[in-house]
Amino acid sequence: MTDFAFPAVVSDIGGTNARFAVLDHPNAALSAPVKLPTAGYPSFADAAEAAVAQAGWRKPQSILVGAAGPVKGRSVSLTNATWVIDGPDVARQLGLAQGLLLNDFETLALTLPSLGEEDLMAIGEGRARVPGGTRVVIGPGTGLGVGALAEVDGRFLPLASEGGHIGFPAETEYEQLIWAQLGYAYDPPEAETLIAGPGMPAFYQAVGRARTIWPKELTTPEIVQAALEKTDAVAEEAVWRTLDHIARFCSDMALTFMATGGVYLAGGILPRLRPMLNVEDFRTMFERNETLSDVLATIPVHLVTTEEPALLGLAELARRPDRFMLSYRERLWR
Repeated sequence: MTDFAFPAVVSDIGGTNARFAVLDHPNAALSAPVKLPTAGYPSFADAAEAAVAQAGWRKPQSILVGAAGPVKGRSVSLTNATWVIDGPDVARQLGLAQGLLLNDFETLALTLPSLGEEDLMAIGEGRARVPGGTRVVIGPGTGLGVGALAEVDGRFLPLASEGGHIGFPAETEYEQLIWAQLGYAYDPPEAETLIAGPGMPAFYQAVGRARTIWPKELTTPEIVQAALEKTDAVAEEAVWRTLDHIARFCSDMALTFMATGGVYLAGGILPRLRPMLNVEDFRTMFERNETLSDVLATIPVHLVTTEEPALLGLAELARRPDRFMLSYRERLWR
């Protein structure tokens, strides 16, 4: 077990953006975040120094990081960016007393016990979370992140996952046609290919070609905007199919972890897609299972609406490390 020295910087590192905030002392409120482009800095340490300087924070004594990639001991190679974060090296470069590195969706899992009703939007009514049940958090963004949180004797165990890289098979002949347009005529694409934001331009083109339409090249924000404004039928289909795929993926992850504590959708592209989210359609896709539809019907699904939830989770870890069951001895930087 450890106590983190303060000020403690908390950082959420994705393939596109690096977010930082500071906790001056355990009882302090978390500062406003600083957001920097991941590609704009050669390393995590450079970005951290830039964030501290930009915000005028005191020199940090600890840094807690959630990073988008598989963590191996005290280091991680980002899945969708070039950074390699090595915790002990960062501690030496920045003169830290302590540091900790987590997978980004381990980090989001840490946030779940602190979320209240005001931080969530229920997707469907009449379902109740089982107290103490395992919870799953899923986030389609630059990648497709998955994490889980188990509760043991009042303490919380975050579970990392690379579930976004599982295969996502076609269910209909029309979907098989779309998969073939994406270049997956025989083997299924990874779920991340269909659901994560950067995959949407290719998915949009594939939906168009499946309809014998050759749409112009659009970025993900342009596709979403066109769908919201109802000015492009292919964009609308691409978005609602993406939401269907998210519901199917949530269903698979709920059964994989037996998430009787609920499924939580966080961050990424979902806030922009919220106006097109049809709750009844989502629940239908989520609960559709030949064997366990009755189990899925009891599992609540929520959209996390609070801003920067990962930073909130890391701040809670900095304040109360004893609340979480982590292999601190193997993972601390000092």
